[in-house]
Amino acid sequence: MSEPTHPKTNLAPLPDFQRRLAQRLAAEVRPVRPSPSVLRQWLVWLAFAVAVVGITLSLIGPQFEIVEKLTDFSSGGFLLLAFGLSAFCAWRGIASSKPDDPFRPAPLVIAGLLILFLFSMPFLFFERDSLGQVWALNQADGWFCVRTVLLVALPSWLMLGWMASRNASFHPGWTGAWLGASAFLLGTGTIQLHCAHWETCHMLVDHLLPMMVLIFMPIWIGSYWFSRWRK
Repeated sequence: MSEPTHPKTNLAPLPDFQRRLAQRLAAEVRPVRPSPSVLRQWLVWLAFAVAVVGITLSLIGPQFEIVEKLTDFSSGGFLLLAFGLSAFCAWRGIASSKPDDPFRPAPLVIAGLLILFLFSMPFLFFERDSLGQVWALNQADGWFCVRTVLLVALPSWLMLGWMASRNASFHPGWTGAWLGASAFLLGTGTIQLHCAHWETCHMLVDHLLPMMVLIFMPIWIGSYWFSRWRK
């Protein structure tokens, strides 16, 4: 087995001025810090997300029957699925921003089916209301639930985007989609901890629909933000 070659040996065949230039450039290069692992970045986001949810609930307050809702099969299952999907999408978004992460359809299919089931839960387990009732309530409170979903989602997405932007994503569009879904699902779960309305139309329009309508924004922004290292 041959011994490792000293870096200067590789520069020997170069003309003198090129060798000096290469040595100067090498001396000015700053050491590159390895990117933190997916687990480490995900744990940082998880602590940040818990803080965001906690601060939000301290400001707006949890709903009166929160203990009963958490222990109920339907409402507790909805909350568990919303927060669990948010954590899963955050993990996949961070992982997809790593250059060595290959594109795999299985996590996408699993997440898609679970999100579809989350959207179907208001029809399967909760009472029906009318769009007129939802519209009247939103006019009265200034679309409070929708605004809360967005205000919770924004800092989470910025935190995830800041971490993912340092990982040199090869799939920036998918990274943006994963992280956007994670942020909106965190907002959905948070507002459902506060809002006492567990009716079908209200949950769909005010708690879930913002993700479906606005998910293209983090995908579009992420496609440019996370791919800027290649430009």
